[in-house]
Amino acid sequence: MHNALDASSTSDGAPVGLDFAETHGWRRFDEGRTALWFRGLIPGTSPEALARVAATEGAEGLLRDLPGLCGHFALAATGPGWALAAVDRVRSTPLFFGRGEDRWQVGPAAGRIADRLGLGPADRSPDGALAVAMAGYTIGGDTLYGVLEQLRPGEAVSFGPGGEARHHRYSVYRPWRIADVDGERLRRTLRDVTLSIFERLIASAGGRPIVAPLSAGLDSRLVVSALAHLGYRNVRCFAYGLPGNHEAEASRQIAAHLGYEWTFVPLGIAAQKRTFASDLFRGYMAYADARSSTPFQQDLGVLARLRDGGWAPEDAIVINGNSGDFISGAHIPPALRQPPVGLSVAARRQRVLEALYLKHFGLWQSLRTPEHKAAILARLDAEIDAVGAPFDDPAGDHGVYEFSECQDRQCKYVITGQRVYEYLGFDWRLPLWDPDYLDFWEGVPLEWKAGQRLYAEMLRREDWGGVWHDYAVNAKRIRPGWVVPLRWIAKAASAPAGRDRWHAVERRLFGYWMDNLSNSAIVPYGRWACDGRGARHALAWHTEAYLAGLGFDFAGRPAG
Repeated sequence: MHNALDASSTSDGAPVGLDFAETHGWRRFDEGRTALWFRGLIPGTSPEALARVAATEGAEGLLRDLPGLCGHFALAATGPGWALAAVDRVRSTPLFFGRGEDRWQVGPAAGRIADRLGLGPADRSPDGALAVAMAGYTIGGDTLYGVLEQLRPGEAVSFGPGGEARHHRYSVYRPWRIADVDGERLRRTLRDVTLSIFERLIASAGGRPIVAPLSAGLDSRLVVSALAHLGYRNVRCFAYGLPGNHEAEASRQIAAHLGYEWTFVPLGIAAQKRTFASDLFRGYMAYADARSSTPFQQDLGVLARLRDGGWAPEDAIVINGNSGDFISGAHIPPALRQPPVGLSVAARRQRVLEALYLKHFGLWQSLRTPEHKAAILARLDAEIDAVGAPFDDPAGDHGVYEFSECQDRQCKYVITGQRVYEYLGFDWRLPLWDPDYLDFWEGVPLEWKAGQRLYAEMLRREDWGGVWHDYAVNAKRIRPGWVVPLRWIAKAASAPAGRDRWHAVERRLFGYWMDNLSNSAIVPYGRWACDGRGARHALAWHTEAYLAGLGFDFAGRPAG
């Protein structure tokens, strides 16, 4: 194994330290005086080929080739007088960098770099820490610390002989660039693109076992049904949650129809408390700590149990439905599902910013002050401005919203759930974040994207695997059963005060027990029910615990 720290001195003595190790899929490739660190999979080329480009053409050659790379990857290279780091179009593997007294530190572990730079709560970025406290993730290239940066999706950073750092945004998701295509052609193209993506996935899997978390929704069902349609049989499906939940029952039926092995892992408050108190959880939180988002840990304990029990083979590839619901239009808020009429550009821009704030920056109701809102809207607006969102066509306003959510929530929080699989020793794939999917969905008109109209119509028309008509999509069922009568009594008592009052009561009294994943077990029930700060759901409490571990209070301020 190569040493974790590979330092390359530039020509004038200003060094760049690449803090990598050959673990969790990272590999080093040497070519002459050039070293390339690489993680991921790029169909059509190889890291060895990229190392040769770096050796012969330096950072300029890599920057030229980045837009054409199709796959999920991160890389860092160093040669005489230069260094470069880059992530793919969705930042599936993050990279971080910061300037110390004598050199830059670059690597995939934000915590290690922060430690090397001696960073703590006193070095916080006020905007970054506030965004994590309110949403669970930062905005743009922010981290919790002012001098620690991260690469945005589709971005590279190069370091020259003088130690200067230059940002290069080689790709941006711009779903306001809408194509003028009729619905039937869109459906055919979506079908063909989807099958092509899964054909490449199957080729890369090489017959290895595929393990798929399968729910009642569209996305994971697409994964397993496309694999079945294309004849891939080495697939195992699992579900988890409260016993008797609707997701698990639909999952079982779909897997049985496709002829795939299936298992269920029951969760509950007691089981999740054990997970959250375990060495496994503490180790994972340290590994996945990006100092810019609450680590996504949803299926950590479940998949660890399946691995340790032998159900999930050590050579398995984990493939989830991340994140077909977003890219196909399900996250477009109702306020943006129709083009606005008669609004100025400034009013339309504010409309998008307000939608982002209302949807995502409310983990704690008590943090929604005018001052905090102004700070968040200013950072969101700056990132929208940085990519040149044009606002020249009201029919594309939803695309500005989608760009922002993609860059921040999806890429910093949701996609980083892949760290679970790496930490447990598994490979993974993200077919629904394939570059071809990004290119396709970027151009879909609002009328076909809102409410997932095109996505749902194509899937039901093609009916891959025969599982798209007879199985309910997300049919709700209250669990655990003992909550049902108590919930009805509370609802009747709260009804005169209106729907908002009832939802607040439901969250506070019953949300702890009704959480299908029992993530609420991060705190005792008494603390959940008696707290008056207005927690939206369990992520608020996980975010508070994450920040506390780094010396911050729940609002992102230095504790104490």
